[in-house]
Amino acid sequence: MSQYMNTSLSGYPTRMMTLLQHMVRGIARLSIRPKKASLSELLLRIEESATPEQLNRGVNQLQEQFWNMSLQEQIPLRKNLLNALSRHVLCSPAMPVRIEAARWLRLLVQAGLVTRPADIFVTFVTAAMRSTTAPTGVEVQERRIYLKLLFECFWPFRHPYPAYTWEDFPTNDIFYPLVSLFAQADTRTQTTLMAIFAELSALDDPEFVDTLLPIALQWAQHRDPEYRRIITGVLARMSHPQAQEALQRLLTDPEPVVHLSARRVISYIQPA
Repeated sequence: MSQYMNTSLSGYPTRMMTLLQHMVRGIARLSIRPKKASLSELLLRIEESATPEQLNRGVNQLQEQFWNMSLQEQIPLRKNLLNALSRHVLCSPAMPVRIEAARWLRLLVQAGLVTRPADIFVTFVTAAMRSTTAPTGVEVQERRIYLKLLFECFWPFRHPYPAYTWEDFPTNDIFYPLVSLFAQADTRTQTTLMAIFAELSALDDPEFVDTLLPIALQWAQHRDPEYRRIITGVLARMSHPQAQEALQRLLTDPEPVVHLSARRVISYIQPA
């Protein structure tokens, strides 16, 4: 018995030392584990992001902390986040960072997490108007991205599940600058611009009519039915007699895709 006990306990000091070493190492690991960054630190990281990866990591970490906060507590922090993202879109020297920040803005608008969505439309319009004189191919591509993201920001205003009320809808004057892009825009950009204008409630402002009406009338008679289909939404939002006459003609267009589009938009009811 005594021999058994001596044998079984002979390794005890070694085992105890090993256990203590594991405990000490575990405590050491806990002590050097990085603390969760504060909200102000995360916002600073977002503002100082120099790559899309850094920006995504910072925004995702901030979003995680929002889960433990009330909506009221989130409002001022989300405002700071939106401001930081908007500054990246307008001021970052790196195009990938500008575009990634713009995509985050679009996502936050679509999620209904922006208290003033009109501000985001202003940011996109401003970004799209950058380098309007003789833009390079890369600048044209970047502009197309901003215009596409801008167009997608209209989605949360649509039925049947709108995230915003019509009181939050951006006013027409925000989009006036985009009209000047037609003079130098390629077909793809013009098509996106028409899609954007077709989302507005009405296009009777002189700033729109003077430029858009002649183009709309040309598109209404274009031999390509896709042009005629696209322009129905713009014509429907113009009360000008020539616009309404052109829309009436498209109601009897031989192409089904055109006259069906005309029928759909002619029943458009301006929201109160």
